[in-house]
Amino acid sequence: MFTSEVEAVQQALAAGRITVPNPETGFHRALFAICPNDGGRAQVRRVVRDARGAITQVTVRCPQCHNEFAPGLESLRLR
Repeated sequence: MFTSEVEAVQQALAAGRITVPNPETGFHRALFAICPNDGGRAQVRRVVRDARGAITQVTVRCPQCHNEFAPGLESLRLR
């Protein structure tokens, strides 16, 4: 199991994934970022990968205000 949410997010991005599975339940927790406009949970819309498949940048979109932005990878969280 991961020691922290930050570590889980980093490992998922390095593996080229936008979800982190819970080995006990099988439920996948998706990455999201907080929208700076309204505080909504902006979901991953697009990803940029490096030559090895690791995700280096994500673009997210807020379902409430439709704001699309590229948050820093350190600001991504798990739902």
